[in-house]
Amino acid sequence: DISQKMCLFWHNHFAVTAVADPRATYDYFALIRQFALGNFRQFVKDMTINPAMLLFLNGATNTLFSPNENYARELLELYTVGKGPQIGPGDYTNYTEEDVAAGAKILTGYLVDGIGSDTLTDVTAVYTDVLHDSSTKTLSAHFGNATISNNMGNEYADYIDVIFGQNAVAEHICRKLYRYFVNYDLTTDVETNVIPIMSATLISNNYEILPVMS
Repeated sequence: DISQKMCLFWHNHFAVTAVADPRATYDYFALIRQFALGNFRQFVKDMTINPAMLLFLNGATNTLFSPNENYARELLELYTVGKGPQIGPGDYTNYTEEDVAAGAKILTGYLVDGIGSDTLTDVTAVYTDVLHDSSTKTLSAHFGNATISNNMGNEYADYIDVIFGQNAVAEHICRKLYRYFVNYDLTTDVETNVIPIMSATLISNNYEILPVMS
Protein backbone atom coordinates (compact mmCIF):
# COMPACT_ATOMS: atom_id res chain seq x y z
CA ASP A 1 0.00 0.00 0.00
CA ILE A 2 1.60 3.26 -1.18
CA SER A 3 0.23 5.32 1.72
CA GLN A 4 1.84 2.96 4.24
CA LYS A 5 5.16 3.13 2.41
CA MET A 6 4.89 6.92 2.37
CA CYS A 7 4.37 6.92 6.15
CA LEU A 8 7.70 5.13 6.54
CA PHE A 9 9.33 7.51 4.06
CA TRP A 10 8.13 10.55 6.04
CA HIS A 11 9.09 9.00 9.36
CA ASN A 12 12.63 8.74 7.98
CA HIS A 13 12.45 12.27 6.59
CA PHE A 14 11.09 13.87 9.79
CA ALA A 15 12.67 11.42 12.20
CA VAL A 16 12.08 11.92 15.91
CA THR A 17 12.59 9.65 18.90
CA ALA A 18 9.61 8.46 20.92
CA VAL A 19 8.47 11.11 23.41
CA ALA A 20 8.12 10.31 27.10
CA ASP A 21 4.42 11.12 26.83
CA PRO A 22 2.80 8.60 24.43
CA ARG A 23 0.10 11.10 23.40
CA ALA A 24 2.76 13.28 21.76
CA THR A 25 4.16 10.26 19.92
CA TYR A 26 0.66 9.28 18.79
CA ASP A 27 -0.04 12.78 17.50
CA TYR A 28 3.27 12.76 15.60
CA PHE A 29 2.35 9.56 13.77
CA ALA A 30 -1.18 10.82 13.18
CA LEU A 31 0.30 13.89 11.48
CA ILE A 32 2.42 11.68 9.22
CA ARG A 33 -0.65 9.64 8.25
CA GLN A 34 -2.65 12.80 7.59
CA PHE A 35 -0.09 14.18 5.13
CA ALA A 36 1.38 10.94 3.72
CA LEU A 37 0.14 11.83 0.22
CA GLY A 38 -0.96 15.39 1.00
CA ASN A 39 0.44 18.90 0.78
CA PHE A 40 4.15 18.99 1.53
CA ARG A 41 4.27 22.71 2.37
CA GLN A 42 1.50 22.45 4.96
CA PHE A 43 3.09 19.24 6.26
CA VAL A 44 6.34 21.12 6.97
CA LYS A 45 4.42 23.90 8.69
CA ASP A 46 2.50 21.52 10.94
CA MET A 47 5.57 19.41 11.70
CA THR A 48 7.48 22.55 12.71
CA ILE A 49 5.16 23.11 15.67
CA ASN A 50 4.35 19.46 16.38
CA PRO A 51 5.06 18.82 20.09
CA ALA A 52 7.19 15.72 19.43
CA MET A 53 9.36 17.64 16.98
CA LEU A 54 9.55 20.69 19.25
CA LEU A 55 10.90 18.43 21.98
CA PHE A 56 13.22 16.38 19.76
CA LEU A 57 15.03 19.27 18.04
CA ASN A 58 14.89 21.72 20.95
CA GLY A 59 12.23 23.98 19.49
CA ALA A 60 10.54 24.09 22.89
CA THR A 61 13.67 25.66 24.40
CA ASN A 62 14.37 28.01 21.49
CA THR A 63 13.68 31.49 22.89
CA LEU A 64 14.56 35.14 22.41
CA PHE A 65 16.91 34.84 25.37
CA SER A 66 18.59 31.60 24.24
CA PRO A 67 18.20 30.87 20.51
CA ASN A 68 18.66 27.22 19.54
CA GLU A 69 19.56 26.45 15.91
CA ASN A 70 18.88 22.70 15.87
CA TYR A 71 15.51 22.72 14.12
CA ALA A 72 16.32 25.80 12.02
CA ARG A 73 19.33 23.93 10.61
CA GLU A 74 17.50 20.67 9.92
CA LEU A 75 14.59 22.57 8.34
CA LEU A 76 16.96 23.77 5.61
CA GLU A 77 19.55 20.98 5.43
CA LEU A 78 17.25 17.95 5.61
CA TYR A 79 13.59 18.89 5.32
CA THR A 80 13.33 21.46 2.51
CA VAL A 81 16.02 22.95 0.24
CA GLY A 82 18.89 20.60 1.12
CA LYS A 83 22.46 21.59 1.79
CA GLY A 84 24.22 21.31 -1.56
CA PRO A 85 28.00 21.58 -2.00
CA GLN A 86 29.75 24.23 0.07
CA ILE A 87 30.55 27.19 -2.18
CA GLY A 88 32.02 29.59 0.36
CA PRO A 89 32.56 30.18 4.07
CA GLY A 90 29.25 29.27 5.71
CA ASP A 91 27.54 29.05 2.30
CA TYR A 92 26.04 25.72 1.21
CA THR A 93 24.62 26.46 -2.27
CA ASN A 94 21.00 26.67 -1.07
CA TYR A 95 21.37 28.54 2.24
CA THR A 96 23.95 30.12 4.54
CA GLU A 97 24.82 29.97 8.23
CA GLU A 98 23.18 33.40 8.51
CA ASP A 99 19.93 31.85 7.29
CA VAL A 100 20.17 29.22 10.03
CA ALA A 101 20.67 31.92 12.65
CA ALA A 102 17.78 33.99 11.26
CA GLY A 103 15.57 30.91 11.15
CA ALA A 104 16.26 30.16 14.80
CA LYS A 105 15.07 33.66 15.73
CA ILE A 106 11.98 33.32 13.53
CA LEU A 107 11.04 30.04 15.22
CA THR A 108 11.35 31.30 18.81
CA GLY A 109 8.47 31.36 21.25
CA TYR A 110 6.88 27.90 21.14
CA LEU A 111 6.58 25.76 24.27
CA VAL A 112 5.04 22.30 24.78
CA ASP A 113 2.24 22.06 27.33
CA GLY A 114 0.62 19.00 28.91
CA ILE A 115 3.56 16.56 29.00
CA GLY A 116 3.02 14.12 31.86
CA SER A 117 -0.35 15.58 32.81
CA ASP A 118 -3.58 13.65 33.16
CA THR A 119 -4.81 11.83 30.09
CA LEU A 120 -7.74 14.20 29.65
CA THR A 121 -5.34 17.02 28.78
CA ASP A 122 -3.90 17.27 25.27
CA VAL A 123 -0.20 17.72 24.66
CA THR A 124 -0.06 20.95 22.68
CA ALA A 125 2.31 23.53 21.23
CA VAL A 126 1.75 26.89 22.88
CA TYR A 127 3.02 30.16 21.43
CA THR A 128 4.37 32.52 24.11
CA ASP A 129 4.90 36.05 22.82
CA VAL A 130 7.37 37.16 25.50
CA LEU A 131 9.77 34.41 24.36
CA HIS A 132 9.62 35.35 20.66
CA ASP A 133 12.25 37.43 18.88
CA SER A 134 10.17 40.23 17.35
CA SER A 135 12.99 41.79 15.33
CA THR A 136 12.91 41.84 11.52
CA LYS A 137 15.03 38.99 10.13
CA THR A 138 16.81 39.27 6.77
CA LEU A 139 17.63 36.14 4.78
CA SER A 140 20.50 35.64 2.35
CA ALA A 141 20.56 36.10 -1.42
CA HIS A 142 19.57 32.43 -1.74
CA PHE A 143 16.12 33.58 -0.59
CA GLY A 144 16.17 36.89 -2.47
CA ASN A 145 17.31 38.75 0.67
CA ALA A 146 13.72 38.40 1.88
CA THR A 147 12.80 39.98 5.19
CA ILE A 148 10.59 38.27 7.74
CA SER A 149 8.88 40.79 10.00
CA ASN A 150 7.29 40.04 13.34
CA ASN A 151 4.11 38.01 12.97
CA MET A 152 4.09 36.45 16.43
CA GLY A 153 2.85 32.84 16.38
CA ASN A 154 2.46 32.76 12.59
CA GLU A 155 5.95 33.94 11.72
CA TYR A 156 7.24 30.40 11.21
CA ALA A 157 4.64 29.91 8.46
CA ASP A 158 5.71 33.12 6.70
CA TYR A 159 9.29 31.85 6.73
CA ILE A 160 8.32 28.45 5.33
CA ASP A 161 6.41 30.15 2.51
CA VAL A 162 9.62 31.99 1.57
CA ILE A 163 11.60 28.73 1.70
CA PHE A 164 9.05 27.05 -0.58
CA GLY A 165 9.53 29.82 -3.11
CA GLN A 166 12.81 28.10 -4.01
CA ASN A 167 12.78 25.34 -6.63
CA ALA A 168 15.45 23.57 -4.58
CA VAL A 169 12.70 22.39 -2.21
CA ALA A 170 10.96 20.40 -4.94
CA GLU A 171 14.26 19.11 -6.33
CA HIS A 172 15.45 17.96 -2.90
CA ILE A 173 12.31 16.05 -1.98
CA CYS A 174 11.92 14.56 -5.45
CA ARG A 175 15.47 13.21 -5.33
CA LYS A 176 14.64 11.55 -2.01
CA LEU A 177 11.43 10.08 -3.42
CA TYR A 178 13.24 8.74 -6.49
CA ARG A 179 16.00 7.17 -4.40
CA TYR A 180 13.48 5.60 -2.03
CA PHE A 181 11.05 4.18 -4.57
CA VAL A 182 13.10 3.71 -7.76
CA ASN A 183 16.89 3.58 -7.42
CA TYR A 184 19.50 5.04 -5.11
CA ASP A 185 21.70 5.98 -8.09
CA LEU A 186 21.01 9.53 -9.29
CA THR A 187 22.62 9.23 -12.71
CA THR A 188 23.14 12.12 -15.10
CA ASP A 189 20.18 10.83 -17.10
CA VAL A 190 17.94 10.85 -14.02
CA GLU A 191 19.09 14.35 -13.01
CA THR A 192 18.46 15.58 -16.57
CA ASN A 193 15.26 13.77 -17.56
CA VAL A 194 13.46 12.60 -14.41
CA ILE A 195 14.04 14.91 -11.43
CA PRO A 196 13.09 18.10 -13.37
CA ILE A 197 9.77 16.54 -14.44
CA MET A 198 9.01 15.34 -10.91
CA SER A 199 9.93 18.75 -9.50
CA ALA A 200 7.84 20.64 -12.05
CA THR A 201 4.89 18.37 -11.25
CA LEU A 202 5.24 19.09 -7.53
CA ILE A 203 5.47 22.87 -8.04
CA SER A 204 2.62 23.06 -10.55
CA ASN A 205 0.40 21.12 -8.14
CA ASN A 206 1.11 23.51 -5.25
CA TYR A 207 3.35 20.95 -3.52
CA GLU A 208 0.76 18.16 -3.42
CA ILE A 209 2.64 14.86 -3.18
CA LEU A 210 0.04 12.56 -4.75
CA PRO A 211 0.42 13.85 -8.35
CA VAL A 212 4.19 13.30 -8.13
CA MET A 213 3.76 9.75 -6.86
CA SER A 214 1.16 9.06 -9.57
